[in-house]
Amino acid sequence: MNKKKDSEVIVAYKGFDKNLACSPDGKPFQYTVGKTYTHKGVVIPCNSGFHACEFPLAILSFYPLTNGNRYGVVEQSGEIVRDGEKTASGKITVKAEIGIPGLVKASIEWVKRLSGEATSGNSAHSATSGNSAHSATSGNSAHSATSGNSAHSATSGYSAHSATSGDYAHSATSGYSAHSATSGDYAHSATSGDYANSATSGYYAKSSVKGSNAVAANAGNGAAKASIGGAIFIIERDINYKILAVFASLVGDNGIKADTWYVLKGGKPVEVSP
Repeated sequence: MNKKKDSEVIVAYKGFDKNLACSPDGKPFQYTVGKTYTHKGVVIPCNSGFHACEFPLAILSFYPLTNGNRYGVVEQSGEIVRDGEKTASGKITVKAEIGIPGLVKASIEWVKRLSGEATSGNSAHSATSGNSAHSATSGNSAHSATSGNSAHSATSGYSAHSATSGDYAHSATSGYSAHSATSGDYAHSATSGDYANSATSGYYAKSSVKGSNAVAANAGNGAAKASIGGAIFIIERDINYKILAVFASLVGDNGIKADTWYVLKGGKPVEVSP
């Protein structure tokens, strides 16, 4: 854990529920874009103050791609205390709301500035290994890959690909024909853009896509969702990981709704709020 001077201001990224609120102690705290909030008292990570993450994709560990969770860019100031990927502060200003494409773009810029592990340019490649490692690329046909628990990978640009392996690992892409893949329990994969595909494997892993002709595939026992013009592919497994049933459908067919999470239970797709 380390502390920064009260005079410093840092840019970070914060997750919210579907109502742009947070409930750290069970009581919803409502936020509004453009407003500044001040905490009275001592700032303690995971306990008191306002919390956010300086690495954009890290916020998915706390606010996953479920239940309509929303994401924003914030400025933290006052007393600032870092603890791992989280930053707690005495003051926070909600600057703007951004979606997955915004998180991807911000992740690339963050890694480029601070770690030198990002690449830019067409057909650029980036790879890291180790727990909590980050990798990001920008440019058409660029590839990014990480391995290790809680590792994050992001790409932007047409035909760009992102992959992670390890529990709680996150992968995100933006751009047409961009693909995202994760392996490991509780891993998340998200893509935006037409013809973009997302795939996950591992229990409780989640896969989501936005854009037409995009496919969200989950090869574990987890959930998938797609937008209008897309499709989902989900598998049901028993406790020994044996395949019990498979299901694939276009959004709009077989009762499958757009932007809705589904898992397979008893061989039938079931709406869930994981």
